Amino acid sequence: MTIILGLTAILVLLSYLFYKPIRKYSKILYLFAIILGIISFLQEITIINLGYVGLSFFLIVMFMGVLEKSEIKKRLMGNRAEYAILGTIFSAVHGLKFIVFSIDFYFFWDAPINFYLGIVAFIICTPLFITSFMWLRKKLKGKTWKKLHQLSYLFYLLIALHLILITNQRMWFYIGIFSTYFILKGLTVYQKGHPQIRKQTIERKTA
Repeated sequence: MTIILGLTAILVLLSYLFYKPIRKYSKILYLFAIILGIISFLQEITIINLGYVGLSFFLIVMFMGVLEKSEIKKRLMGNRAEYAILGTIFSAVHGLKFIVFSIDFYFFWDAPINFYLGIVAFIICTPLFITSFMWLRKKLKGKTWKKLHQLSYLFYLLIALHLILITNQRMWFYIGIFSTYFILKGLTVYQKGHPQIRKQTIERKTA
């Protein structure tokens, strides 16, 4: 839990301070992430192949969409695509590591449910990952891209279940984090459907 919160805080700070360089040198960062991922894949246990780094990136990507408008949100949103891509790269290392491990130790077809939920989440994440690259996003119609990326909510739900069903000492932390996100997301959707309520909320905060 401490590792995840620490990594998340560092990534938020980096995006806040260096959001323009992160966007400008994103390709270099992707290459660096791939190299780190390969090294981590070949190691026995690291914070990358355990999934902590990928999760930290995705927690930021998730909560960007439910934060109130502010300078912090503006800067974080400037790196949302980059953080989603980096999160997917590091999460892929985690997923592939455990798939290979399950095959090596002959339990792929006899694994707990959270293992298969993780695989489904990874499959759903693949088209989201591919279409997060700006050059491909520009080739899609805006409505098509938005409809496709609505799958991200299913991805977040599957990740939540994947983590919670592991039932380790971090279970309640994951329940708290993802419950907070889905409640905030629900409120955001409700307020969009009821503009007058959103207006009243903003007026109370600025009063």
